[in-house]
Amino acid sequence: MIDRPAAPELLEAMADTLSDVVMPACEGGPQHAARVVASLCRLLAREAADDGNGSALTTVELEEVLGEQGDLESLVTQLDQRLSGAKPDLSPAILELLRRSVERRLTIAKPDYL
Repeated sequence: MIDRPAAPELLEAMADTLSDVVMPACEGGPQHAARVVASLCRLLAREAADDGNGSALTTVELEEVLGEQGDLESLVTQLDQRLSGAKPDLSPAILELLRRSVERRLTIAKPDYL
């Protein structure tokens, strides 16, 4: 059975209600708080719509670049170790992986930025 509305749709509806109903009825601090919460709802909606695909793709790319298998957290730790110290590994493959990862995160956090 398909449950409707899905989480991204619910979060968007919450954001719209805050923006269209609550914010106009408020002033000052409460209005700002409603704006922040609406923005967070939209961010969470984009994360929910992504369904973890960005993390899965980053994991696969890290495995390829590092030549290691593992979960995202352990692979990020390995990458951090390669980027730390006196001689960081700034190979083209690692720089490209970092660029793609940042673009994926920006698409969720601030889609108008790209």
